[in-house]
Amino acid sequence: MSPYIFIPLSTLIFLGINLYTYKRLKQNLILVKFKWSLRVVFGLIFLFEVAYFISIKSSPLPSLIYQISIICIGVSFMLFCTILPFHLVLYFIKKLKKNSQKIAKFILDICVILGFALYIIIGAYNANFNTIITEYNVKIKNLKNPMNLVVISDVHIGEFFQKDYMKSLVDKINLLNPDALLIVGDLVDLNSDELGDFLDPLKDVKSRFGTFMVVGNHEYYHGIEGLIDKFKSIGIKVLENESVVIADINLAGVYDMAGLKMDKFKPDFTKAMSDIDPNLPTILLTHQPRSLSYLQNSVDLAISGHTHGGQIFPFSILVWLNQKYIYGLYNITDDMKLLVSSGAGLWGPPFRVGSNSEIVYLKLLGD
Repeated sequence: MSPYIFIPLSTLIFLGINLYTYKRLKQNLILVKFKWSLRVVFGLIFLFEVAYFISIKSSPLPSLIYQISIICIGVSFMLFCTILPFHLVLYFIKKLKKNSQKIAKFILDICVILGFALYIIIGAYNANFNTIITEYNVKIKNLKNPMNLVVISDVHIGEFFQKDYMKSLVDKINLLNPDALLIVGDLVDLNSDELGDFLDPLKDVKSRFGTFMVVGNHEYYHGIEGLIDKFKSIGIKVLENESVVIADINLAGVYDMAGLKMDKFKPDFTKAMSDIDPNLPTILLTHQPRSLSYLQNSVDLAISGHTHGGQIFPFSILVWLNQKYIYGLYNITDDMKLLVSSGAGLWGPPFRVGSNSEIVYLKLLGD
């Protein structure tokens, strides 16, 4: 979507969300005495949100302002999602007798406050303190020897997660003793000059065959040419519409679909698959699950990220509509599987509800 459409549209959407939630909260029997304070709070929240949307087309925001703005977006969305279902319950409360209405409304208003607090606390905890190891055992036809792979995607090293977080991921990865580390796009949210040494911990990954990756859409937003050079400089093998053989497996990778819009570094599945050994099983790395619609040849296993598992329920419903496959292991055909990771980091508001930041431990077994 063009920023000239996205910016005013997003601004109008969040204006509507904030007006709706303010109107409902000022009627809350617990908060009714704080109408003026609520007005100030919502005014500030909306100003920070507008600042973020404007910055998409203009210059980047200072780090602190960016973090506050993106948190405000998350708070607005989550508050709206909390109040809306309770507002629907209010319709039935109005059918009660007058005395019962007041008691029920008071209980409902308490539930709104507690529900939102729980929503935020769970979201913040999952996003910042709860990176899990998800293990899959996948049978692959014609696999000569079992392999242990680690997959990460969507780390989004940038304003929130930096070198310390990258190091914590590498420490967890090394404990799994993988044969190879696979990175499936959106590793960073900064340009190559701003990254500094944030990615240096990746030099310490211990694996038999090394680290392989494909780019995601966010690499295009921050200077894909410089970032690919940066990744290569720290020892990562970037698969650029190509394949390599590791331990009797074809490992192929393509550029992201963002390249089609930007008319550079375009994904080419045909080129990526042109040199594969037909006698060996094939794994394909492609950042977005829906990019498989461009795949003309079947592969044994495709691995994607991008969806963040929806990140914040119920936003996951929109992600599912856009990508079709949102999280987990899917049987696309009898001979082809798709693994979609929820990602090891996050983008946007630092909250996760209904999803976890994860490192995938993938055990490939012969069929």
